[in-house]
Amino acid sequence: MRKHFHLRLIALLLLCLVLAACTSGGGSPQTSSPPTPTATPPITPTPTTPTVTSQEVHFTTADHIKLAGLLYSKSGTTAIICSHELNSTKAIWQGVVPWFAARGFMVLAYDFRGNGESEGQRDSAQYSQDLLAAITFVKSQGAKKVILLGASMGGSVSLDAASQAKVAGVITLSAPLKGWIEEKKIPAITAPKLFINSQEDTYAQETQHMFDIAQQPKEIHIYPGSAHGTAIFGTENSRDLIDRILAFTTKNAPQ
Repeated sequence: MRKHFHLRLIALLLLCLVLAACTSGGGSPQTSSPPTPTATPPITPTPTTPTVTSQEVHFTTADHIKLAGLLYSKSGTTAIICSHELNSTKAIWQGVVPWFAARGFMVLAYDFRGNGESEGQRDSAQYSQDLLAAITFVKSQGAKKVILLGASMGGSVSLDAASQAKVAGVITLSAPLKGWIEEKKIPAITAPKLFINSQEDTYAQETQHMFDIAQQPKEIHIYPGSAHGTAIFGTENSRDLIDRILAFTTKNAPQ
Protein backbone atom coordinates (compact mmCIF):
# COMPACT_ATOMS: atom_id res chain seq x y z
CA MET A 1 0.00 0.00 0.00
CA ARG A 2 2.78 2.40 1.00
CA LYS A 3 4.74 1.31 -2.07
CA HIS A 4 1.87 2.31 -4.39
CA PHE A 5 1.54 5.66 -2.59
CA HIS A 6 5.23 6.43 -3.19
CA LEU A 7 4.91 5.57 -6.88
CA ARG A 8 1.93 7.92 -7.29
CA LEU A 9 3.85 10.69 -5.46
CA ILE A 10 6.87 10.27 -7.74
CA ALA A 11 4.62 10.40 -10.82
CA LEU A 12 2.96 13.58 -9.55
CA LEU A 13 6.35 15.24 -8.93
CA LEU A 14 7.52 14.35 -12.45
CA LEU A 15 4.33 15.87 -13.93
CA CYS A 16 4.91 19.12 -12.00
CA LEU A 17 8.48 19.33 -13.27
CA VAL A 18 7.30 18.92 -16.88
CA LEU A 19 4.65 21.64 -16.48
CA ALA A 20 7.21 23.99 -14.91
CA ALA A 21 9.59 23.51 -17.84
CA CYS A 22 6.86 24.34 -20.35
CA THR A 23 6.06 27.66 -18.64
CA SER A 24 9.66 28.81 -18.02
CA GLY A 25 11.05 32.09 -19.35
CA GLY A 26 9.11 34.67 -17.36
CA GLY A 27 6.00 32.59 -16.78
CA SER A 28 4.37 33.36 -20.16
CA PRO A 29 4.50 31.25 -23.31
CA GLN A 30 6.78 32.56 -26.07
CA THR A 31 5.22 33.72 -29.34
CA SER A 32 6.96 34.18 -32.71
CA SER A 33 7.17 37.70 -34.21
CA PRO A 34 4.97 38.36 -37.27
CA PRO A 35 6.89 38.43 -40.56
CA THR A 36 7.98 41.87 -41.76
CA PRO A 37 5.88 42.82 -44.78
CA THR A 38 7.83 43.18 -48.02
CA ALA A 39 7.29 46.52 -49.70
CA THR A 40 5.97 46.22 -53.25
CA PRO A 41 7.93 48.43 -55.64
CA PRO A 42 5.74 51.20 -57.02
CA ILE A 43 4.59 50.65 -60.58
CA THR A 44 5.43 53.53 -62.85
CA PRO A 45 2.30 54.27 -64.85
CA THR A 46 2.73 54.15 -68.62
CA PRO A 47 1.56 57.42 -70.11
CA THR A 48 -1.39 57.08 -72.44
CA THR A 49 -0.49 57.91 -76.02
CA PRO A 50 -2.53 60.89 -77.24
CA THR A 51 -5.10 60.18 -79.91
CA VAL A 52 -4.06 62.04 -83.04
CA THR A 53 -5.35 61.43 -86.53
CA SER A 54 -3.04 60.91 -89.49
CA GLN A 55 -3.43 60.78 -93.22
CA GLU A 56 -1.63 58.77 -95.86
CA VAL A 57 0.49 60.93 -98.13
CA HIS A 58 2.78 60.40 -101.11
CA PHE A 59 5.57 62.50 -102.55
CA THR A 60 8.18 62.04 -105.24
CA THR A 61 11.96 62.22 -105.09
CA ALA A 62 14.20 64.06 -107.56
CA ASP A 63 14.80 60.78 -109.38
CA HIS A 64 11.06 60.10 -109.65
CA ILE A 65 10.59 57.52 -106.88
CA LYS A 66 7.19 57.66 -105.19
CA LEU A 67 7.46 57.50 -101.41
CA ALA A 68 4.72 56.82 -98.86
CA GLY A 69 4.23 58.50 -95.52
CA LEU A 70 1.87 59.32 -92.68
CA LEU A 71 1.28 62.98 -91.94
CA TYR A 72 0.12 63.98 -88.46
CA SER A 73 -1.33 67.46 -87.87
CA LYS A 74 -1.08 70.09 -90.59
CA SER A 75 -1.70 73.08 -88.35
CA GLY A 76 1.84 73.65 -87.12
CA THR A 77 4.51 75.66 -88.91
CA THR A 78 7.29 73.47 -87.48
CA ALA A 79 7.60 69.97 -88.93
CA ILE A 80 9.37 66.97 -87.42
CA ILE A 81 10.42 64.41 -90.03
CA CYS A 82 10.98 60.89 -88.68
CA SER A 83 13.35 58.57 -90.57
CA HIS A 84 13.22 54.86 -89.71
CA GLU A 85 15.87 52.25 -88.97
CA LEU A 86 17.39 49.66 -91.29
CA ASN A 87 14.99 46.88 -92.35
CA SER A 88 11.99 48.61 -90.81
CA THR A 89 9.28 51.06 -91.84
CA LYS A 90 7.54 54.23 -90.73
CA ALA A 91 5.46 52.03 -88.39
CA ILE A 92 8.19 52.11 -85.75
CA TRP A 93 7.20 55.72 -84.98
CA GLN A 94 3.47 55.11 -84.46
CA GLY A 95 3.63 55.06 -80.66
CA VAL A 96 5.81 58.16 -80.51
CA VAL A 97 4.77 60.76 -83.09
CA PRO A 98 1.32 61.41 -81.53
CA TRP A 99 3.15 63.03 -78.59
CA PHE A 100 4.75 65.52 -80.97
CA ALA A 101 1.60 66.14 -83.00
CA ALA A 102 -0.39 66.68 -79.80
CA ARG A 103 1.93 69.60 -79.03
CA GLY A 104 0.98 71.24 -82.30
CA PHE A 105 3.90 70.15 -84.48
CA MET A 106 3.41 68.82 -87.98
CA VAL A 107 4.91 65.31 -88.05
CA LEU A 108 5.83 63.18 -91.05
CA ALA A 109 6.90 59.53 -90.76
CA TYR A 110 7.80 58.02 -94.13
CA ASP A 111 9.27 54.90 -95.75
CA PHE A 112 12.62 55.01 -97.50
CA ARG A 113 12.54 53.76 -101.10
CA GLY A 114 12.07 50.01 -101.35
CA ASN A 115 10.79 49.86 -97.76
CA GLY A 116 7.23 49.62 -96.50
CA GLU A 117 4.79 51.16 -98.94
CA SER A 118 7.32 53.21 -100.89
CA GLU A 119 8.20 52.32 -104.45
CA GLY A 120 11.65 51.64 -105.90
CA GLN A 121 14.52 49.41 -104.84
CA ARG A 122 16.34 49.61 -101.54
CA ASP A 123 19.41 51.77 -102.00
CA SER A 124 20.97 53.28 -98.90
CA ALA A 125 23.14 55.52 -101.07
CA GLN A 126 19.96 57.33 -102.14
CA TYR A 127 18.20 57.57 -98.77
CA SER A 128 19.41 61.13 -98.22
CA GLN A 129 17.62 62.07 -101.44
CA ASP A 130 14.46 60.53 -100.00
CA LEU A 131 14.77 62.71 -96.90
CA LEU A 132 15.44 65.82 -98.97
CA ALA A 133 12.20 65.05 -100.85
CA ALA A 134 10.41 64.74 -97.49
CA ILE A 135 11.71 68.19 -96.49
CA THR A 136 10.37 69.65 -99.72
CA PHE A 137 7.02 67.95 -99.10
CA VAL A 138 6.44 69.29 -95.56
CA LYS A 139 7.33 72.77 -96.75
CA SER A 140 4.67 72.41 -99.42
CA GLN A 141 2.25 71.65 -96.57
CA GLY A 142 3.04 74.91 -94.79
CA ALA A 143 6.08 74.06 -92.65
CA LYS A 144 8.47 76.98 -92.15
CA LYS A 145 10.97 75.17 -89.93
CA VAL A 146 12.08 71.52 -90.03
CA ILE A 147 13.53 69.23 -87.37
CA LEU A 148 15.04 65.94 -88.57
CA LEU A 149 14.61 62.97 -86.19
CA GLY A 150 16.24 59.70 -87.20
CA ALA A 151 16.75 56.33 -85.51
CA SER A 152 19.90 54.26 -86.16
CA MET A 153 20.44 54.33 -89.95
CA GLY A 154 17.75 57.02 -90.15
CA GLY A 155 19.84 59.14 -87.79
CA SER A 156 22.86 58.87 -90.08
CA VAL A 157 20.71 59.81 -93.07
CA SER A 158 19.33 62.77 -91.09
CA LEU A 159 22.85 64.03 -90.45
CA ASP A 160 23.76 63.60 -94.11
CA ALA A 161 20.69 65.55 -95.21
CA ALA A 162 21.37 68.26 -92.62
CA SER A 163 24.79 68.78 -94.20
CA GLN A 164 23.03 69.53 -97.51
CA ALA A 165 19.82 71.35 -96.59
CA LYS A 166 18.95 74.15 -94.21
CA VAL A 167 17.07 72.73 -91.23
CA ALA A 168 16.28 74.01 -87.75
CA GLY A 169 17.82 71.02 -86.00
CA VAL A 170 18.69 67.33 -86.20
CA ILE A 171 18.21 64.61 -83.58
CA THR A 172 19.80 61.16 -83.82
CA LEU A 173 19.01 58.00 -81.86
CA SER A 174 21.90 55.48 -81.88
CA ALA A 175 23.13 56.62 -85.29
CA PRO A 176 26.14 54.77 -86.75
CA LEU A 177 28.96 56.68 -88.40
CA LYS A 178 31.24 54.28 -90.25
CA GLY A 179 29.78 53.13 -93.55
CA TRP A 180 26.79 55.46 -93.34
CA ILE A 181 28.03 59.04 -93.49
CA GLU A 182 31.34 60.66 -94.36
CA GLU A 183 32.96 61.87 -91.17
CA LYS A 184 33.89 65.22 -92.74
CA LYS A 185 30.19 66.04 -93.12
CA ILE A 186 29.59 66.11 -89.36
CA PRO A 187 31.55 69.35 -88.69
CA ALA A 188 29.86 70.92 -91.72
CA ILE A 189 26.41 70.78 -90.11
CA THR A 190 25.58 74.24 -88.79
CA ALA A 191 22.12 73.36 -87.42
CA PRO A 192 21.69 72.54 -83.71
CA LYS A 193 22.30 68.85 -83.01
CA LEU A 194 21.11 66.44 -80.31
CA PHE A 195 22.89 63.09 -80.14
CA ILE A 196 21.09 60.35 -78.17
CA ASN A 197 22.22 56.80 -77.40
CA SER A 198 22.45 54.11 -74.73
CA GLN A 199 25.64 53.48 -72.79
CA GLU A 200 26.05 49.87 -73.95
CA ASP A 201 24.83 50.34 -77.52
CA THR A 202 27.06 49.10 -80.34
CA TYR A 203 27.45 52.64 -81.66
CA ALA A 204 27.87 54.45 -78.34
CA GLN A 205 31.51 55.37 -79.06
CA GLU A 206 30.62 56.58 -82.53
CA THR A 207 27.88 58.77 -81.03
CA GLN A 208 30.41 60.32 -78.67
CA HIS A 209 32.90 60.83 -81.51
CA MET A 210 30.33 62.55 -83.72
CA PHE A 211 29.42 64.83 -80.85
CA ASP A 212 33.09 65.63 -80.24
CA ILE A 213 33.80 66.66 -83.83
CA ALA A 214 30.49 68.48 -84.37
CA GLN A 215 30.42 72.24 -84.12
CA GLN A 216 28.20 74.13 -81.71
CA PRO A 217 25.33 74.25 -80.99
CA LYS A 218 25.25 70.61 -79.94
CA GLU A 219 23.96 68.41 -77.12
CA ILE A 220 24.43 64.78 -76.13
CA HIS A 221 22.63 62.46 -73.74
CA ILE A 222 23.56 58.85 -73.03
CA TYR A 223 21.00 56.64 -71.26
CA PRO A 224 21.91 53.57 -69.19
CA GLY A 225 21.36 50.16 -70.74
CA SER A 226 21.70 48.91 -74.30
CA ALA A 227 18.40 49.88 -75.99
CA HIS A 228 18.97 50.82 -79.62
CA GLY A 229 17.21 53.50 -81.65
CA THR A 230 13.45 53.65 -81.14
CA ALA A 231 13.75 50.82 -78.59
CA ILE A 232 14.73 53.51 -76.07
CA PHE A 233 11.08 54.60 -76.17
CA GLY A 234 10.22 51.17 -74.77
CA THR A 235 12.33 51.62 -71.64
CA GLU A 236 11.79 53.46 -68.37
CA ASN A 237 13.46 56.44 -70.07
CA SER A 238 10.66 56.80 -72.61
CA ARG A 239 9.03 59.91 -71.18
CA ASP A 240 12.38 61.57 -70.55
CA LEU A 241 13.35 61.00 -74.19
CA ILE A 242 10.03 62.37 -75.46
CA ASP A 243 10.45 65.45 -73.26
CA ARG A 244 14.03 65.99 -74.50
CA ILE A 245 12.92 65.87 -78.11
CA LEU A 246 10.05 68.28 -77.42
CA ALA A 247 12.33 70.65 -75.49
CA PHE A 248 14.95 70.62 -78.26
CA THR A 249 12.29 71.24 -80.92
CA THR A 250 10.57 74.01 -78.97
CA LYS A 251 13.91 75.72 -78.32
CA ASN A 252 15.25 75.59 -81.87
CA ALA A 253 12.05 75.68 -83.93
CA PRO A 254 9.30 77.40 -81.96
CA GLN A 255 5.90 77.61 -83.60
